[in-house]
Amino acid sequence: MISIFKKTVKIRKSLESILIGIIVLIVSITTTHAQSNELLQSRIRLFEAWLNTLMSDQSLRGVSVSLVQNQKLIYAKGFGVSDFEKQSPATESTNYRIASITKLFTSIALMQLVERKKIFLDTPVVEIIPELRAIKTNGHSVEDITIKSILTHTTGLPTNPNFLLDKRGQNQALVLDEFLKGLAQQSLLFPPNRIHKYSNLAMNLGGLIVERVSGLSYEQYIQEVILTPLQLESTRFPTDSETTKVIGYSRIVGGQRLKNEFPEMASVLGLPSSGLISTVTDLAKFISWHFRTLSAEDQTLLARATLSEMLKVQWVPLPIELHPMLNTALALLANTLELGGTGLGYFREKEFVLHSGGLMGFASELVMDNQNKLGVVVLSNTVEAPVYFNHPQSISRNLYEMIGRVLADPKSFDRPLLYAEYENLYSDDHHWHYYVTEMGENLILLNMREGMPLARPVVLSKVGTDHFVDPNHEGIYAGEFSVYFQRDQNGKVDSMIVKNNKLYPKD
Repeated sequence: MISIFKKTVKIRKSLESILIGIIVLIVSITTTHAQSNELLQSRIRLFEAWLNTLMSDQSLRGVSVSLVQNQKLIYAKGFGVSDFEKQSPATESTNYRIASITKLFTSIALMQLVERKKIFLDTPVVEIIPELRAIKTNGHSVEDITIKSILTHTTGLPTNPNFLLDKRGQNQALVLDEFLKGLAQQSLLFPPNRIHKYSNLAMNLGGLIVERVSGLSYEQYIQEVILTPLQLESTRFPTDSETTKVIGYSRIVGGQRLKNEFPEMASVLGLPSSGLISTVTDLAKFISWHFRTLSAEDQTLLARATLSEMLKVQWVPLPIELHPMLNTALALLANTLELGGTGLGYFREKEFVLHSGGLMGFASELVMDNQNKLGVVVLSNTVEAPVYFNHPQSISRNLYEMIGRVLADPKSFDRPLLYAEYENLYSDDHHWHYYVTEMGENLILLNMREGMPLARPVVLSKVGTDHFVDPNHEGIYAGEFSVYFQRDQNGKVDSMIVKNNKLYPKD
């Protein structure tokens, strides 16, 4: 009896230990999750403060952004307006013209046909589109243009189909095969498969190949075989009635932005190269499909091996003619060292896979970090909005650096925020725009007027109550750069003094 009692006590203590362990684990997970949300929300506030400052400084009309991690949409938001005159807000659901990001869908369609052995990467385009022989060859061989040439932008063809934009006249939309009639007035500029030259004309040939090989219209194929399976419900080829829903705005001319210059531009360039409209949330779904496929979780549209091959560097875009054998060696080197290059429809920039787009009044960028399964999308209805990843004031890179980096580094979730009471955007509503936040265990000051604020933080050291200095400051205020935080009668921080300037929070 005593033995049974001892065993019961022992079992009970074991169960209690297990229960305590579970409780500790739950508390630990909950605390870490709360801290991760705290840090993530802090970085989101930083990004929004920076972007709002940029939009105000540059009079940008509308910008929508999204950030996805694997299968989860972490962040999506719109800023500014989709129609300045009506003051219609830009949101995460605003449909923008995505311009050349359309080429990714055309490229996927071509690779689907390659997978099904309907065509091959080395299939000569003239076998499917014999009308291409009408182009002036300049002594080059048009028969050497292949499906792979289209996907790597090495066809040697001109940038655009033969058309003329007339601001005072009527510009006709380009029916998919109508551009073939203008080939006789165009010329091969370079020998195929020797030099990289970006070409909307070539991608239009790709769309026509999809039509002729599949038996479906290009629009029908993209809708039924790609958009519908991925449930991209807001991504489509717009009708004429949709052209005024989101207004595209020009560069500032005479102190103002012109609206809707050449609204038919996408169809004039050709639907396979630039015709789709989409939202940042739909394109986040599109990015998630990439991550699923690369993880072999979803191979309904493309096999994992096929998509992986599309994302590898296939051509190194040097400004010289390259023999294919030399390019093969350079491409191998570029993939090994994670250098830039051109894939099959995609572009590589070190560890990032990306594609940009631009039309009269619109700018777009899609970027993927496949290693960390992070993706960002930025769409704008202002033509010179700095959405592009390599722009000095890049919206897409700041979105990745400010928010994405937090998600890519789980260790950053382990530390609670130390200076949350100081965090804010402090401004004089004209010249000074400083954001106060923290990095590591330091309070930092970020100039919101810099293109990449996190690249040059002012790291502050505490020297007293609400008093900080930058001991390493260089320039005119070297040795005397100080920051004081002032509080109201309730003890809340209500202003910041930076050297001789008193700035107020933008709550």
